[in-house]
Amino acid sequence: MVLGDSGINILLAANDLTLAAILVVGFSLLAYIALHNWRNAVARSFCLLVGSLIIVLGSAMLLRQARTEPTINVLWRLQWIGIAFAPAAYCHFALALLRSTGVSRPWMRSIIPITYIMSAAFWFLAISSDLLVVRDVPNRPFVAFGAGPFFWVFIVYFVTITALGVWCIRQARQRSITPATRRRLFYLSTSFMAPMLGVFPYLLIAASANWVPFWLLLMLLGASTTGVGIMMTLMTYSVAFHGVIVPDRIVKYNFLRYVLYGPVVGVALIVCLQLVEPLALVTGLPRDTISIFGVVVMTVLMPIFIGRVRPTVDMLIYRQDRAEMNWIRNIEQRSFTRLDLRQLLENTLVAVCGTLRVESGFVAAPSEEGFLVQASCGPRRTIKRFLSTWSLNNLLETFDGQPHNRNLPPELESFIVRGGFCLLPLYNTQGTLLGAIGVACRPEQLTVDTRRLINTLAHQMELALTHVQLQQGLFDSLRGLTPQTESLHQLTTELESAAADGNEGQIATDVALHPEFPQQVKDALNHYWGGPKLSDSPLLELRTVRHYLNEQGGSPTRALQGVLRQAIENIRPEEQLDPSAPEWMLYNILELRFLKGLRIREIVDKLAMSESDFYRKQRVAVEEVARQLAMMEDQGEHQSLPR
Repeated sequence: MVLGDSGINILLAANDLTLAAILVVGFSLLAYIALHNWRNAVARSFCLLVGSLIIVLGSAMLLRQARTEPTINVLWRLQWIGIAFAPAAYCHFALALLRSTGVSRPWMRSIIPITYIMSAAFWFLAISSDLLVVRDVPNRPFVAFGAGPFFWVFIVYFVTITALGVWCIRQARQRSITPATRRRLFYLSTSFMAPMLGVFPYLLIAASANWVPFWLLLMLLGASTTGVGIMMTLMTYSVAFHGVIVPDRIVKYNFLRYVLYGPVVGVALIVCLQLVEPLALVTGLPRDTISIFGVVVMTVLMPIFIGRVRPTVDMLIYRQDRAEMNWIRNIEQRSFTRLDLRQLLENTLVAVCGTLRVESGFVAAPSEEGFLVQASCGPRRTIKRFLSTWSLNNLLETFDGQPHNRNLPPELESFIVRGGFCLLPLYNTQGTLLGAIGVACRPEQLTVDTRRLINTLAHQMELALTHVQLQQGLFDSLRGLTPQTESLHQLTTELESAAADGNEGQIATDVALHPEFPQQVKDALNHYWGGPKLSDSPLLELRTVRHYLNEQGGSPTRALQGVLRQAIENIRPEEQLDPSAPEWMLYNILELRFLKGLRIREIVDKLAMSESDFYRKQRVAVEEVARQLAMMEDQGEHQSLPR
């Protein structure tokens, strides 16, 4: 079978398109793993493997377009970096995968640097002599070198490392215990040859000289490149689960969403750009015009396509949890932000003031500093004049705490008349005061119909204020989970490292990695001046505490006190900052509550804050102390403790 020039050109164009598409896919997958799993040894070695493959494919595509000799010389040397180091990265990845299953042998540690040294030697031999490859080989697609006398030595090295990688994968799969792990390793084993298949055709092209038909090489190259793209995506999907503790559904969702927005969009753009030239020849239009129309069409069609595909992807991922995930996904639409609350209050005020034919009104609601105006309408000077005369906190304390019947209009006695304003309290269903609505009107303006309307609108305000308070409590609870989540992520990395090194026992002694570490810090601070939660604290096992035993006279309790004091001092803002600035709040709470031992009532009065606000900020401050202690453990704090 012999193809003419037109057939060869079609194959060359198809290979160019395939190479460009696989480069987009490969670089996107490399970026995904590097951003999401960089702490994992398997993922890091996989990034090296994919990086070497990208270098080979990228150089091949550029060599097709290179015309000058200096450019070709640079590109083929660059291509040989990927070719030479692909076996070493392949071996590194396979052994890292095997070690992640608990296998640790001395030869596994030594073989990785040996393979990298051998790859570096092959690369140096390739660019500095004609022993491995020869430079001047015409009519070879996508490469600029041919086989030298020692080329087959590299082929043997290449095949040997590939066989070792296959053996490691089989061993890792046999050692897997859970069905999910076996399934992922099955995906990995079926696609494990992708990087080597991506490199091998270029070696074959270089070694084949003239005894393999040109068209057959092009077809082999196109088929292998397409297969590499599919298998590399499957490999990345399998590697994405390594070293993460989030549920599988989140990993699947993040990966597939990234594929839709990254590789799929990138490949579509590549196809669009490749079609510009043939369309220009067929239609006779300028290339720039077709490119502009192509960008416009892709900009409109791709979001539509992704929007149509995403529900199907979600259905595949969340087959068993579809109801819960639909509810979670709609939280954004169901949530009620503070800006939404303010707009609702302002619109309601406008309706009330319009009914009463008055200019000014406001709604007061609780905040960290007490009751404040959350929304207003009309001239602000009138409201400011009223607030300068009457204290909102004192006025609202005069309410009897008995919400009126919402089915009936409020009585005139339910309003407080002060300074030209009529104030109506707002309550939740439990009878807790939420705030008040104030309108600049006279009591005789509050007719039965007007009070009925105010009652209806005030009820809407109560529902909104109650909803925001409940939502804020939920957000505070979620923020409280952050330190534990960070500890679990760090613990996962340490577990992997310890398992690989055979030092699993050291995890149990690393106190800072335990999820209950913030609570242990809080207990020790509560007994800072003496008590069992300090003298018997698990924090005594911190490496930083043991380091300062001699400095504190050999007393573990005093050493722990010093470490806690140092962590608090690390939070202290710069001296030139205004002491009343918010940045000082956490440090002031820690200093007054734990270092000086003041009572809560004294601290609240001194810092002019409510008790609920104090407890909330104290929790944040303690979590910051725990974070500082964890940083001191990681960095090996060697400065002297404060006296």
